[in-house]
Formats: sequence, C-alpha cells, structure tokens
Amino acid sequence: MLKQILATMRWSFSIGNKFFRVVPGATLAIVLATLVSQLSVLLAFLLPLKILMLLGSTGIPRYFPAAFSSVNREFLVLTLSLSAVGFYILFIMAEKVISFLSKRGADLLLERSKKIALFENQEEIASRGYQRYARSLAGSVFLFLVAFVMAWLYPELLMALAVYISAAFVFFAIAFSKQGKLAAALNEAPGHVVSTATSIGFLLIFGFMVSHFLLGDPPGLLIAIISLILMRQGFSRITGLVSDLKGLYSQRFKLNALFFHGHVLVNESKKHETNFWSFLKPPQRDEWMIQLIRKIAPRPIANLNIRWWQLGGQDVATFRVMGFDDEGLKNAEYLVKLFNTNRSSLAKHEATLLLGSTVLPAFPLIDIDQVGGFHCHIFEWLPANKISQKRLKAARRQMLRDLLVVEPDEKLVSQFKRSRPPIWQRIDSRMLDRLCTVAEILDSEYVSYVEGLRNKQPVINKRLSDLPLNIVNPESGPDAFHRTDQGEILVAHWGRWTLEPVGAGWPTQPEDLVRLSNSLKEAIEKRQALCDVHVEDVSIAALMYALEKLYIRQDFIGALRLIPRILQCLEATPEASKASA
Repeated sequence: MLKQILATMRWSFSIGNKFFRVVPGATLAIVLATLVSQLSVLLAFLLPLKILMLLGSTGIPRYFPAAFSSVNREFLVLTLSLSAVGFYILFIMAEKVISFLSKRGADLLLERSKKIALFENQEEIASRGYQRYARSLAGSVFLFLVAFVMAWLYPELLMALAVYISAAFVFFAIAFSKQGKLAAALNEAPGHVVSTATSIGFLLIFGFMVSHFLLGDPPGLLIAIISLILMRQGFSRITGLVSDLKGLYSQRFKLNALFFHGHVLVNESKKHETNFWSFLKPPQRDEWMIQLIRKIAPRPIANLNIRWWQLGGQDVATFRVMGFDDEGLKNAEYLVKLFNTNRSSLAKHEATLLLGSTVLPAFPLIDIDQVGGFHCHIFEWLPANKISQKRLKAARRQMLRDLLVVEPDEKLVSQFKRSRPPIWQRIDSRMLDRLCTVAEILDSEYVSYVEGLRNKQPVINKRLSDLPLNIVNPESGPDAFHRTDQGEILVAHWGRWTLEPVGAGWPTQPEDLVRLSNSLKEAIEKRQALCDVHVEDVSIAALMYALEKLYIRQDFIGALRLIPRILQCLEATPEASKASA
C-alpha cells in the first residue's frame, strides 16, 4: 500500500509542477477560492449554532467573546444571521469562480500542449482533473490550518486524532497486505473505506471529548464546539482528498497525454483484464482446471490436455479439455468457458437458459462454477466440427428452424417478462419520431411511411403480443456454430438470448420469408402453440425485429425502406382482409 501511495504522490507532484509552471495564476486562484469556499461553508454552518445558543440564553452567554457583552442582544442576533447568509453567498460565489477558473486553466493547458483531439470529452476530463488537483491541494492546506488551530485551541484533541489516524493507517496497511475483501475495497474505492474510518474516528474522538469533560481539565464550551466542527470538517477533507487523488491517478494516462509534450496516449491495462489473463497462464491455469474437471468427471483424472477453442466471444476464454487416466487413456472431454468479471451478466444469462435444457441446439451444460472470482461453464463435449464460412448461412437457417419448435419453459417466460420489455414496447413513439425527423429531411414519401406505421402501431402491437414467444440467439458468429456427425447444429454462445414473438430474428429478404412460411408449417406439427398462428403475423414479427436492429445501427434509410413491407404484410393478414370486406 505504501508503494502505491508513494507512486500516487510522485505523480501528483509531477503534474502539479506542470500546472504551476504553465498556469500559476489560475492554479493559485483556484486553491485560494477553494479555501474561501471551505471556510465560508464552515462559518455558514457554525454561525446558526451560535445564534441558537444566543437565543436560548437570557443575555450574552459568558462563553461568547468578551467584546460581545457590550452589544445589544437583538442586534447581535441580526448581525450573526446576516453574516451566516453572507458566508453562504460567498461560498456559492467561490464555487462559481472555481468552476470558471478550472475550465479556463484547462483550456490554457490544452492550448500549450498543442495536440490533436485524443479522445471524447477530453476538455471535460482536463477541466475535471485540473480542478481535482487544485481541490486536493487546497484540502491539504485546509488540513494543515485545522491542525494548526486545534494545536492552539485544543492540543489534547489533536493528539488523540493523531493517534487514531496512525492506528487506522497501520490497520489498513496490514489489511492491504492480506489481499482480502478490505484490500480489494481499498484498491477499488479507497474513498468509501476512508469515509467509514473517519465516521468511526469521529465517534471515538467525540467519546474522548466527553470523557475529557467529565474526568479531565477541558477547555471552554465554545472552544470544544469549534474543535468538534473543525474535526468533522477535517475528516471530511481527508475523505475528499483520498477520493480526489484516486480519481486523478486513475486518469493519469489521459492527463499525461493531454498536458505533457513527451507523453502520447496509451491504453492502460484494466485490472479485470490483467487478472483474467494472468489466470489463464500456466501453471495457474493447469491447477484450477484439473481441480474443476476432477469434481465433475465420472472417472479419476490424472492428466489434462487443454486446447484453446476459438469462439470469438470478447473476454470469454474457451477451452476444449480432454482428461486422461494413469494409463494415458482418454476418459472425459469437455468444453470449458471462463467469463471475465465484466461478462458475469452474460454468464448468468446463459446459465439461466441452458442449465437443465436438452432441447436447444447447444452443447449440454453440465455444471457451473466460480474459479478465482470468474464464472465458469462446463459443457459436455459432443463430437462436432466448426462450420466453414461457405456453409454458415445454411447453418444459421437450420438453427432458426430448430428454435421454432422449442417451447420456452413457463418459469423462464415469466422471469423474462419481468425483466425485459417486449418488442411492441421497445418500438415506441420516440423511435418513430426520430425516424420521422430523418424522413422529413429525405423525402415526403418517407414521412407518409412513418405516419402509416404510427397509425397502424396499435394493430401491430396486438398482432405481436398475441404471438407465442420464441428463443432468439443473436450471437451467430462463425466460430460459434458446430455440426455433429449426425448433422445437428450446435451453437456455443447463448449469453445474449432473448424471448421474442415467433419469427423475430429471421432474415427478411423475400426468399427468407418464404422459407419462414415453410418452416412454420413444419413446426406446427411439432409445437402445439403454433397451431393458430398466421404466417403473415410471423412475417410482421421478423420485419419489426429487423426494423429495430436497423434503427439501433442508425441505418435510418434501411429502416424507412422496410416500413412499406411491414404495412403490406399487415394488409395481407386474414383479419385485415375481413375488415376491408
């Protein structure tokens, strides 16, 4: 922990030196404005307390300054009240000055660095970083002033504070070396941990003050109140200082690239990426893998043959694992997927669908586990080969045909409906308004398309909501598809599955919709829920799903051109024919 603190301090001194060399006036002004802001808000909250104490007394309390004894009581109340308001106004003005000077200083720094645009919102990041540095510097000065005042007013309390802060630091250092949950919290969000520590410290030091008043030789009541407020503000500044330094250091690569001539923008290796890839290196990989396989293998495993299996999922490592006994004979074979921490939701989503399911075109999921904090799925390996690019389109069509006959479990449907909005809620008036905006720029004919869709939206929503739900798997990359020796299709990625009306997810070229019609006729014989489904409604589901995907990709022209086909398909439904007759 000490090494990280020293590294943070060294970097802070380096960037601070840059700030003071390039924009010394703005930096000093921000520090002074921050100090004025902190002192103003302190006095703005202290003075009302004094006013209440004054109002609760018949005269001027003896613990007030002696000069107040000759002042009229009502005049003193009014003066202190106006002073509190004035200090609060000064606080607001100081914050405005800080905001203005931060932007101005950051703009000057960026102008002096003479670099091209490096990333989105770089001006905002520069301004926030510059303000954080100035605020942390002002916080340090404020803490020094608090310590100086408390050494003058209440040295015993300052000594107790120093003892507590030292003990807390030693405790955190020991906890950090143990690499437990507290160490992870200190590494990820030290401000939250320090905030908890300062709250505990405030209660303990308050207890010290009470015991000092009961058993020792305490200072005056007003000094104790001032010391208590200063202590609270000091603890608050410590928390803010830690959070500011952590925020600054986490952005150091971007800030270095923005402000230093000799630095270019480099991508920092994120912690979850570093830990994940370290976990995949031998011998660590071999250790956790053999423990994992031995727990599920039906026969004893002596050795493993671990091969990387390319599936194309980002931050998902997949292995084909073969287990061998003492004599070198293969007695188990699995497909193992390890999900990085930023893919844990995909792992849970996939497990919800596949665990216990035997009807989906997928490798059987036989176990889920956690290793090193990462979600892990173990599939039974079925003899299969990856599908060539040339046969991929046919494999996707076969997957869609296979999914048509799968009846989703009622519990799964209930969970999904409580969690995700259906397509008839996702295609809403806001989406149509944006399409209309683009249509107005292009051609009036497109506007009529959108208005036609808007007028028919209640009917379309009714058609879609009446359709049975179907499992849709949008992860259809070439590496995910496998074909067994019996010709069955197996898909290895299911992390983004959804439930959509039957027909959603199908290609929408005219010949594809003909295939959908033929596949629906075949599926009706195997799935009873499809018996009363009209092919026109299924085609509407396919077209509306495609419309949403085009809109998300901002292919607005493609979406607008698709609308006439939706309207034509709607007119061809039996209900529409009866209505027109």
